[in-house]
Amino acid sequence: MNAAPDIQNELPSVTVIIPAHNEAEFIERCIASVRATGWPSERLDILVVDNNSTDNTAALADRAGARVVQQSTGRIGAIRNAGLKAARGDLVAYVDGDCTVAATWLRDAVELFRSNNRIGAVGGPCLSPVEGTWVEKALAAYRVPRRAANETASLATSSFIAPRALLQEAGYFDETLSSGEDDDMSQRIRRKGLVLISAPECYVVHYGYPRTWWALLRKQIWHGSNQLETSAGLDPTLILTHMFLLGWLAIPPLLAMAAIYAGSVARMALVAALLAGVLPPLSYAFKKLRAYARDSAQPLQWTAIGFAYFGGRSLGLVQNYWRRLKHSAA
Repeated sequence: MNAAPDIQNELPSVTVIIPAHNEAEFIERCIASVRATGWPSERLDILVVDNNSTDNTAALADRAGARVVQQSTGRIGAIRNAGLKAARGDLVAYVDGDCTVAATWLRDAVELFRSNNRIGAVGGPCLSPVEGTWVEKALAAYRVPRRAANETASLATSSFIAPRALLQEAGYFDETLSSGEDDDMSQRIRRKGLVLISAPECYVVHYGYPRTWWALLRKQIWHGSNQLETSAGLDPTLILTHMFLLGWLAIPPLLAMAAIYAGSVARMALVAALLAGVLPPLSYAFKKLRAYARDSAQPLQWTAIGFAYFGGRSLGLVQNYWRRLKHSAA
């Protein structure tokens, strides 16, 4: 399949879809950044999908020149699908309402589509604000990574550009998922024999990252509550989440056992559980250290973030299994 048959010989029309819920603080800046890409106005359609905002998000988006559609029911997949159904462009480009896009966001994506007709979707890194807290900067780099565009297993819908017809053919976003709908769509695109490309110059700056450790923990519980449905194959993150969860569940009884029985078997089992509980956060910190060594976050900060990440994912995983258990018993 040719992933982008309509953009090989002319400048494509683009619908930028911005899901938004109470984004009055950010929405005008997001829309302004899309216009600052310099995409011709006659081929640019900015569409804000307002999801039950109780502030003046919709009014601000309308004043900034965006089309506004209302989607008051459904999960995040339904919000994204409402934008896809109302889109007019050859390409659709998703960005969140609390983000700003790079000036190169659309042009670099189109050049990649033109270079290879096996590309199904293009996205880019989600950077933290330069003025962000230590948690924000530990979650994501605040500088554009120095690397070439590369193939990736999944793209986040904070920066997700694809042919409209392809997403429609893939069956739209899964509206039953409360999170991970972008991972699910990414896997469906790949199953069509197409590739996903992460390009540094298609980056966005995300102003909605959790600003505190506790906020990150709560967000990862939400993200982790659908990971069994959205993970593909031997997903390393899912494997490490199981390891973390089982390790910390095993530590209390093994501590009691080691106190009662002084044998080496009990001590070895306790050491194994401790390693299972700390290796996932340490692997997270090591990965960040390799990728973002020139940024300000330190190894101890990345390790703290790793504990919040896998702790939240583990609690979400428990919810995920519990929901499946109730469903199978019904």
